[in-house]
Amino acid sequence: MKIYLDTSAFVKNYHTEQGSDRIELIFEHAKKGKCSLFMSIWGISETINALDKHRMRNEITQDELNKIVGTILSDISELMDKNILEIIDIETELLKMSWEFIINEHLSCSDSLHLVTALQKNCDIFLAADRNFIKIAKKKINAYDVESEEINLNQEQ
Repeated sequence: MKIYLDTSAFVKNYHTEQGSDRIELIFEHAKKGKCSLFMSIWGISETINALDKHRMRNEITQDELNKIVGTILSDISELMDKNILEIIDIETELLKMSWEFIINEHLSCSDSLHLVTALQKNCDIFLAADRNFIKIAKKKINAYDVESEEINLNQEQ
């Protein structure tokens, strides 16, 4: 089973909040070889950007930011080395594909890019923490809002 992690879902593995328990379960399944995880390289940039915003609001120190980013990058590298996580590069064709969702569904550039990346990789499940985004994503893929929906990991592949 192939599971795509939007940034809003991925960060819940590093910050305890609503939906973190569901993401923890996904990572446990992946580490046991029950599923593969996919994420856009753009999601890493979004994650670092979100953390930097916490730093700019003095919610965390620069040292804490550096430690958290280092941990995330180290974890990503380890998961990639174990073939648990695949990071997908941004290609021109993906960006062009995203325009349909920007124009027709009024998604942001980032959300559109995540969705088309999951579709291009033929992912079985799409995870995000955004009820409105998930409502649109469900038109194209089996999608779950990790903050409010139980994730069915026993689907046919």
